[in-house]
Amino acid sequence: MVQKKTHFVLDDFVPYKLVLTAERVGSQLAELYSREFGVSRPEWRLLAAIGYREQVIARDLSAISSMDKVKVSRGLQGLEDKGLIQRTPMPEDQRAALVRLTPEGQELYQRMVPRVLEWEANLIDCLSASEYRDLVNGLDRLLRRLDEL
Repeated sequence: MVQKKTHFVLDDFVPYKLVLTAERVGSQLAELYSREFGVSRPEWRLLAAIGYREQVIARDLSAISSMDKVKVSRGLQGLEDKGLIQRTPMPEDQRAALVRLTPEGQELYQRMVPRVLEWEANLIDCLSASEYRDLVNGLDRLLRRLDEL
C-alpha cells in the first residue's frame, strides 16, 4: 500500500501525470494517423474497434471506443465518406446499423496496426520487461478501482 501524502505537488499528482501522458501519447499518435494514413484520431479509434471485432452495432461504438455519440457519429460519417466502412441497417431494427470495414478499410487497418504497434514498441523500449508488466498491471488495477469509486 502506498503511503498517504500529506502535501500536494502537482508534478507528483498521479491523475495529473496520467493526463499528461495520455494527452502526449494521443497527440503524437493523432499526428501519425493523419500524416501516414489520412485519418483522424476518432476515425482511428473506430477503425480499430471495428477491425478488431470485424463488425459491430453502431450504437455500441460509443462505449467500446470511450467516445461520445457525436464524435462516433462524425467519425463514422468520415470513414464512410472515405469508403472505409459500410453501414447496413439491421432487419429487426431499422434505426440500428451493423458496421464493418470495406475491403479498403480492412487494407488500411492491416497497414495501420503494425505501424501503431511499432510506435508503441518505440515508446516502451525504455522499460524493462518487469517494468512494462508492472505498468500494465497497475493501469488495469487503477481502471478497476475507478469502477469501484
